[in-house]
Amino acid sequence: MNKLLTNFFTKGQNNSILLPSRSNFSFRGSWIAVQRNNTILDKFHLGDFSSAMYQVAVEFDSNEKETMQISVVARPDRAVVSIFGRATINQELITVTAAVDASSVYLYASPKSNTYLGSKVTFHATYAQAIHQLTPPAIVADTSTEASSGINTFDATTSTFDKTNVTFDRT
Repeated sequence: MNKLLTNFFTKGQNNSILLPSRSNFSFRGSWIAVQRNNTILDKFHLGDFSSAMYQVAVEFDSNEKETMQISVVARPDRAVVSIFGRATINQELITVTAAVDASSVYLYASPKSNTYLGSKVTFHATYAQAIHQLTPPAIVADTSTEASSGINTFDATTSTFDKTNVTFDRT
């Protein structure tokens, strides 16, 4: 087995893996059926990874397919998705979104329409390990100069500003 691996992988420049000419990667694995909105495609822990890159293949049938590359970056209160390199036959089959809870990032897929319920998704991912320890993002206070505006407080449970006003008296 070791001899076989050394035939395909050698050390390249800049600590990279060098493949022999005309070598490629392919992927096929367990597919995920998009049977409803917000079907979970992947989940990773924010303490372990800060971002991920996905190569995604979607098939509704042998004639309706698409492929795309997806970048996801997240922090404890926000996840951002960028889809690029998307190619479709006929029309787009799924919508991709991401969300976070207190510690995990979820990558979701939803069918573009009920016509595409049951589309099958397969992907491979490359995860970027987190460099910094997880900390909550800074809270931005109201910087209004109006005397009666006060400061809205932030509810960490719901991740929203509540209706409580806090005022400070100068003495």
